Amino acid sequence: MRPLFCFIDDSDFELTVFEKYAAPSKPGIDFIYAQTYDQARIEMGDRYPALFILDLYGSDPDLIPQGIPSKEAMTEQLDGMVSLESLYQGLENFSGDKTNEFLKRMFHMMDSWRQLFTRVFEATGQNIKYGLKNQAAARQDFPYSATVAYTRKSMIGDAVEVFRHGFDDLKLKPDGPDDESIYQVTALKAPQILNSWSDLVTRKFSGHIQKLCTLLAGSGLEDDIKKLMEGKSLSPKAKEVLSGGDMRFLDAAHSWRAYSGLDFLSDW
Repeated sequence: MRPLFCFIDDSDFELTVFEKYAAPSKPGIDFIYAQTYDQARIEMGDRYPALFILDLYGSDPDLIPQGIPSKEAMTEQLDGMVSLESLYQGLENFSGDKTNEFLKRMFHMMDSWRQLFTRVFEATGQNIKYGLKNQAAARQDFPYSATVAYTRKSMIGDAVEVFRHGFDDLKLKPDGPDDESIYQVTALKAPQILNSWSDLVTRKFSGHIQKLCTLLAGSGLEDDIKKLMEGKSLSPKAKEVLSGGDMRFLDAAHSWRAYSGLDFLSDW
């Protein structure tokens, strides 16, 4: 059986972009595309995914959407933003580190836009709870799968939350000024992105394989360690030592071994 990657995103556009322009760079992997975790869980059946690719921003049922802000409302908020002139005001006569002072002012300008971005998103009823909830569900059901955040709209605070909640990686979706540009840049960058995630899966699986080997060794089941590494059936005693989730994980690990060409004995 081939390895399985699961992409969950609430946008039909994003699902289509990934399916048509990113996934083809990994022809040896099966992909599931879903808008909710529950939908993905049904589609994967008994399979154990190697990777969950999770969008961050989505609708929060606890928020009441106010719709897209009017142009007048946006104009009013933009009028209160840090101005370009303020970046340079008095800078020529500044007695300290001018470069550092300028960058501090620049960040202050950017941060005012970040705050506006956050307010607008919440006004439309969206935040990153969508992605965090999906990640929590994936971690509960498949604790040894890699999980990555993959978003087109993200700020530094989002990154902090992503890693605080146990994601293994965060990547921005390749972006462009229009749909055609997004298609092109996604196709261009997809191999690099998916290769980095493949390396992540290898590290993630490797770590748990080592833990299982340690567990078997502690139970005096050295012969089963070799069987585990070679993808052979384990003894009844070993199956008692390992959990049902571990056994399902091993099916996914051996699929990954067959796909990647790794030798468990030498590489894992």
